[in-house]
Amino acid sequence: MKTMSNHSIRAAALVCALAFTTALTFAADTSAARTKLGTIPEFHPELGLGALQGYLDHKDIPDSLALVPPPPEPGSTAYALDEEIAKNTFALRDTPRFALAASDFNLHLTNFIADYSCALKVQITKDNAPYLFNLLCRSFSDIGQSTYAAKNYYKRTRPFQENGAPLAVPAARDFLEKDPSYPSGHTSLGIGFALILSEVAPDCANDLLARGRAFGESRIVCNHHWASDVIWGGFMGAATVARLHADPTFCADMEAAKAEYAALRAKAAPLTCDCAAETAALALGFQSENIIAIDILLEPDATMLGKSAENNARLIKANPKSFSLDAAHTPHITMLQCFVPVGNLEKVYAAAGKVLAAAGATTMKLEAFKYYYAPAGADGVAGICAKPTPDIIKLQADIIAAVKPFLAETGPIGAFTAPHGNSAIDAALIGYVSTFSAKLSGENYNPHVSTGVAPIAYLDAMIAEPFQNFTFSPAGAAVYQLGPYGSAAKKLKQLDVKP
Repeated sequence: MKTMSNHSIRAAALVCALAFTTALTFAADTSAARTKLGTIPEFHPELGLGALQGYLDHKDIPDSLALVPPPPEPGSTAYALDEEIAKNTFALRDTPRFALAASDFNLHLTNFIADYSCALKVQITKDNAPYLFNLLCRSFSDIGQSTYAAKNYYKRTRPFQENGAPLAVPAARDFLEKDPSYPSGHTSLGIGFALILSEVAPDCANDLLARGRAFGESRIVCNHHWASDVIWGGFMGAATVARLHADPTFCADMEAAKAEYAALRAKAAPLTCDCAAETAALALGFQSENIIAIDILLEPDATMLGKSAENNARLIKANPKSFSLDAAHTPHITMLQCFVPVGNLEKVYAAAGKVLAAAGATTMKLEAFKYYYAPAGADGVAGICAKPTPDIIKLQADIIAAVKPFLAETGPIGAFTAPHGNSAIDAALIGYVSTFSAKLSGENYNPHVSTGVAPIAYLDAMIAEPFQNFTFSPAGAAVYQLGPYGSAAKKLKQLDVKP
């Protein structure tokens, strides 16, 4: 049920959002209909958010009480799902994802708009994009009000009030206890802003929508909202954005905002926010097993990448069902595969990074000397082997020793990005990772880059061919979550290996 819940909340929030979004194009000059900047009063100044009065009359804002269903009843399957999803965020505490979720709580417009800077590829301010800033500050009020008819009617309590677990922003407890949970106003704003900005910057739409989705998921990670709050909050955000497109002033401001954004992108001003840190935090997702399966790996340089790509193309030609070297099959040299409690990930990153930096990993010279394959039924998983030099064997041993205090002995198949639908393969993979340091280190260590899958008869002929040795070096190091068949499927952290 948990895997289904992960997919269902993501899909439902996005489908609801997209289903209600409409973009109207005005061919005529709309400048006369634009907001007169500086003339719009602040919306509830006592809140201190910097929002402006919205575009819509209150009666024109979509009615959440008429549009969303009642929240799940205690004892129902839907309520049990809400409880399970909430529980599955607890392992993310004391991780960068939890810190990001807490940061996402801040709805002051300057901070809230900045949350989309990495996805938008520019930083928006009142000075550099006054119409875009105005568009968001006014839309904020319309979208934010859209959830309150249902909130005030259903008066749903929040998850921290039910499960007793900590919330991400303790200082907000009093406010949150008085502000009903269903549907989520934060999520309506997160999805609403993502949709508006996707129209302003359509080439960034996927990144913006993903950030809006994650903004809603942050409410669950914070233990501030139930999953169903988030789904229907996103629905109301999208519904309000659709209604805003019938307002001529909103549409005129949108056209001005697009022009401002295009000018800013042309300037290519560097971002001052830490997008790498945000990406790493978001990579942890919003649902987590208590245990995660990881690969601490070296990233090969251009020489090895080129040779690996050549061999991968050859194997795909021999076996079109072979995998391609891509984001889900990253070329790498595994140093250690292991299970880690999610709460210990930062400690593992720090310990492994310290060892790699001290060893000068990127200055290490390695020699590729043969092809190999590991049998898998009638096929084999092939790759290019490097000689197990004393330096790389010592590096592996030092990494294992440094991270060992933070590891788990084993873990479930849910610790990987996906199961195989085959219990025997799942069990074999769990066993392989559980025993990696004991069985595949020291004199048994085989540093290699996997390059594809082909029939064993073909691979036997390939490894019998003369191999032209070449020298390469690691270009960097990273930690990935393991995927099906032990692939490096999802980057969690780029390690700083500078001495």
